[in-house]
Amino acid sequence: MKTIHLRKLNAIMEVKSRTLFSKNLIIMPAFSLVFTWLLKMIYTNMYPDLDFGSYALSIGLLMNTSMTGIYCVAASLAEEKEKHTLRTLMTSSVNGLEFFIGSLLPALLLLMIVNVLCVFLAGVSFTPGGWIGFLFVTAVSSLISCITGMIFGIFAPNQMTAGTLTTPLLLVLMLIPMLSQMNDTLDTISGYLFTGVLYEALGNLNKGQPPITMKGTLVLILEALISALLFLTLYRKNGFESN
Repeated sequence: MKTIHLRKLNAIMEVKSRTLFSKNLIIMPAFSLVFTWLLKMIYTNMYPDLDFGSYALSIGLLMNTSMTGIYCVAASLAEEKEKHTLRTLMTSSVNGLEFFIGSLLPALLLLMIVNVLCVFLAGVSFTPGGWIGFLFVTAVSSLISCITGMIFGIFAPNQMTAGTLTTPLLLVLMLIPMLSQMNDTLDTISGYLFTGVLYEALGNLNKGQPPITMKGTLVLILEALISALLFLTLYRKNGFESN
């Protein structure tokens, strides 16, 4: 079991926080917030007798989870490789677990703050039990997306390449849940994607039902574990792990 040094962990978190809040990346979570609000306003003006808050929230969270969680995290890691910040951390004997946790926490916190803000911008209200279910599903989904972004960041030499590599995956993770109600095959596939579980959970909450099934819980837990193990393995095999 590797030892986690708080000094090194804090240093990584500081570097990651500065990168995520840079003008090139902060636009993604900001766009998710604005889009959620705009979608709510547009549909409300078009159909004043109907409530589109839940729909606006679903789309906003899909965008935030995919774009901020995957693209921004991948781009931030790629930027560190461009600026040789990552190599500096490695020469400071930062191990894989320290880098994993230090990179994950700032991104996860940012995603969760945006997720909660989207709820209020969409004008959606939850019961206390609904909030617990919402926070659980969004936290695990955000966790998976962040780790996935870190995996792509290992292979991306720069931010432009990070965008190219992650775009196909972003489209799959966003479009399949959004179109799942139109096709049985897409609905089946969506049930095995963490974004699909998230999208379904928000729909269930809107109907006053339990947000997630046992199958959905297993999907989230398995994808979180698999992605974490995959990242730590790739991190070590690609020569980032210090000896």
